[in-house]
Amino acid sequence: MFKQLNTLVSTTIIVASLSVSAVMAHGDEINHHLTMKNATQYSSQYITGGQPSIKDLQELSRNDLKVVVNLRGEGEFGEFDEKEVVDSLGMTYISIPVSGAGEVNFENVAKFNAALKKGTDKTLVHCASGNRVGAFFALKAFKYDGKSADESLKIGKAAGLTSLEGKVKALMSEH
Repeated sequence: MFKQLNTLVSTTIIVASLSVSAVMAHGDEINHHLTMKNATQYSSQYITGGQPSIKDLQELSRNDLKVVVNLRGEGEFGEFDEKEVVDSLGMTYISIPVSGAGEVNFENVAKFNAALKKGTDKTLVHCASGNRVGAFFALKAFKYDGKSADESLKIGKAAGLTSLEGKVKALMSEH
């Protein structure tokens, strides 16, 4: 009986490991097919990074992505009409224009928080490189999710925060 139980437990562990590996490989597989800078499967719901190409948006649409949140400022990108492409693929497009560090503020983070609270659909959040994305996830975690400054910075870095870290720390210390 012990041998049967041991075999059952071993089999269960192997199946669970394979399931987790398959999910992780799927996320990795999506990221490997994207040309966007710093593409990261931040969580099961969010992909973060830089500006997606039309092919990236098509790939994400085929992989059940439903929402695109663009944090690039007005006129910052002009290679194609992103909203038009996103709409044509049946996804929802949300623009929160953030033109540089001066517009990384709690007013725009409130808009970001409201956009993310609208649902649980798989979502791409992007800017040019992912830096603003990370800043916004950090500030959202700090102000709306009850995270400490240290926890919020870790969240931000996982989502793409780099050179805006000083700005994020300053905003958190003022709040």
